[in-house]
Amino acid sequence: MNELFNFLSPTNPLYQLVLGAALGAFVGLRREIDNKTKKHDVFMGFRTMALMSTLGVISTLFEPMPYLPAVCFSGLLVFLAIAYANGALKLKLVGLTSEISALIMFWIGVLIGYEQQVLAIILTIFIGGLNAFKDDLHRFAGTINDKEWIGALQLLIVSGAILPFLPREPIDPFGMIVPFNIWFLVIMISAIGFMGYFLTKYIGVKRSVALTAFLGSIVSSTAVTTSMADQSKRANLTGIFTVGVLVAVATMQIRVAIEIVAWGTPEMTKALIVIPLSMAVAATTMAGYFFWKTNKKHKFTKPDTNTPQANVNLQSPFELGPALKFGGVFVLVLLALAFGQKYFGDSGVYAAAFFSGFVDVDAIVLSSLESVKLGEMDPVLAERAILIAVAVNNLVKILYVAVLGNRKMVSKVAVGIVVTTMVGVLTWFIW
Repeated sequence: MNELFNFLSPTNPLYQLVLGAALGAFVGLRREIDNKTKKHDVFMGFRTMALMSTLGVISTLFEPMPYLPAVCFSGLLVFLAIAYANGALKLKLVGLTSEISALIMFWIGVLIGYEQQVLAIILTIFIGGLNAFKDDLHRFAGTINDKEWIGALQLLIVSGAILPFLPREPIDPFGMIVPFNIWFLVIMISAIGFMGYFLTKYIGVKRSVALTAFLGSIVSSTAVTTSMADQSKRANLTGIFTVGVLVAVATMQIRVAIEIVAWGTPEMTKALIVIPLSMAVAATTMAGYFFWKTNKKHKFTKPDTNTPQANVNLQSPFELGPALKFGGVFVLVLLALAFGQKYFGDSGVYAAAFFSGFVDVDAIVLSSLESVKLGEMDPVLAERAILIAVAVNNLVKILYVAVLGNRKMVSKVAVGIVVTTMVGVLTWFIW
């Protein structure tokens, strides 16, 4: 066993060579399979890719020659340029996929030689995926229009071009307003709407809304609610987006339950775990009811069909306005939380729980559980604070829907959320 562990050491040259050859062969095998299916000769196949990655490993094994990888890479560039010119002029083959894949495989070998095996494997998976799903990717690209590409560009600008330059430290006297965190929330809301747009386009509104709500609520149910409310107004649909909001509520309760189990003491876990689980069951049940009721009324299809059924009116994949509105509300709530903690004295915990519930429950849940573990907070006080935050976070979603969403949706969301919250409160009293 020790010999095996020694062999698998990232610093073992023999292991590096075997891994490099295996990763190259893996990518080359995929290309062999594709070209066999299309019945033409392969330029970069099983053996060539394995040799490329192995060469990358070998170029790193000579410590007195640190520039050898760059020299080998330059030679490969010349060789591949000649091969490409021959294919383009004589065989009329246009495209650089094979050549670029070969160059990347060389650098994957170099990464292995520099003991970056994890990154090398990730890149191999990426290259293999691009080769395996080449035709699917081309078909997907054919469905993208200018509006959708511009939407992706806008999302990239507000995330990659703005977020990294924002301060990561508080800029207000209370230490609450962190521009980086607030803008990240704005981006997340926009990204949820962006994801929902394409899910709706490709799998239809009936399945996409619930899936978007679940995936987005793993991070923030409030952000999902904001996005769902905005989409309900633009699409002029209420029932299916009510389902999305309730799925978000249910997912948030499951997230709270996981936090209680992971960070709480055994006593706190026993006392609290039933509350979020009961609300998750209630919210899921209400979501199922509204889904059944909506499905009876409408038969949803993909937006690009010509069938006269209920479809979502897709306008733009990127909508920054609703996210900015929520960001403004988020800042106001943070300021209110700071005032509450400073001026409410002994009731500051309840005030903090109440105001935190307007934007996020994770902070108050985790801080309360940690305080109980450190002996700084009474368990009963912590239970009440967590219940207040969860209840407020549930109920405030009705307000977000009323402000940002379709007015006809408000009563449906209110019924589902009020029932869910009452189930949680009754469970706390009974348990």
